Amino acid sequence: MTSEPTPPIPERPLLRGDRVWLRPLEERDLPAYVAGMNDAEVGGMAGYKWPLSVAQATAWLQRTQEQSRSGELGFFFAVCEVGADQFIGTVWLKGVNLVDGNAELAIFMDRDHIGSGYGTDAQRALLAFAFKNLGLQRVWLTAYAANERAIRSYERLGFQHEGRLRQSWRGPRGLEDTVLMAILRDEWLQAGESAKGSPTAD
Repeated sequence: MTSEPTPPIPERPLLRGDRVWLRPLEERDLPAYVAGMNDAEVGGMAGYKWPLSVAQATAWLQRTQEQSRSGELGFFFAVCEVGADQFIGTVWLKGVNLVDGNAELAIFMDRDHIGSGYGTDAQRALLAFAFKNLGLQRVWLTAYAANERAIRSYERLGFQHEGRLRQSWRGPRGLEDTVLMAILRDEWLQAGESAKGSPTAD
């Protein structure tokens, strides 16, 4: 893994929430990324079935960067606390379709930042980027039905349940269901207005 100079922390980040800011995911983040993916309560709930090496993660990041340069749109951001540059999680917009105006959202936060509002704040920043900067109309995601904490966070952001994929992934208790959720631009605007001044709990 090559050593890259660390850029200064911007005083006014382009993509930020109340508590976090987003920057491009870089190779220097991959050891922390892999540590999260190899944690049963973090990577396990993100769907990873076997351990990931830093070398494998480096190859994946290089492929995604090449795909983005070739026109296959996707945005992969590191999540950092405001005023700091340390990786605490990642949020993605995958399969960005500018013609139909939709993309898939994915997120994971490291163990020390789960359940404390950072993930919800990071998703708010990513949704603002999706709807305002990219002009998308719909952002969707899938979540394991057993991951009730994540589902509550998505609901607070304004995501609506659209369907249930029965026995679609093999979790710790065997085959389990996945829920399909999405938020439209108008719903995001409405959720943003109703959430003003309300603290997040996740």
